[in-house]
Amino acid sequence: MRGLAAPDPGLWQRRAEWFWRAHDVNAGPQPLDLDPQASVLLAELEVVYCAGAWAAAVILAWTLVEAALRRAGDDAQPTADVDWLREQRNGLVHINSAGEIPDDSGMEALAQGALRVAFKTLYAAAWAARPSR
Repeated sequence: MRGLAAPDPGLWQRRAEWFWRAHDVNAGPQPLDLDPQASVLLAELEVVYCAGAWAAAVILAWTLVEAALRRAGDDAQPTADVDWLREQRNGLVHINSAGEIPDDSGMEALAQGALRVAFKTLYAAAWAARPSR
């Protein structure tokens, strides 16, 4: 792990563009009103994703999702994609997990899936509060 280098600026830019495209696809019709903690975590999520820290992106995405679910209260039932993200996160952080860690491209795809679930979950309330016509 010694001597890690920052990603190429062009690669960072392509990852940032992907991040914001994924964000914008899920953006609701109402502005997202994040609390200060979620705002910090979302900014950190962008940084770790752009840096190619795939496992960290999955873990932070789960943290955002879990906090959003707790804010929603007991009535919020986890969807299949939220359960999928929980399983992926658990596979990365628990020593006794049976799963194997994917290669770099597999980890990138995993991180992208995690971001999609996080954005979808964060914006769920904005879609639910959609003004009627």
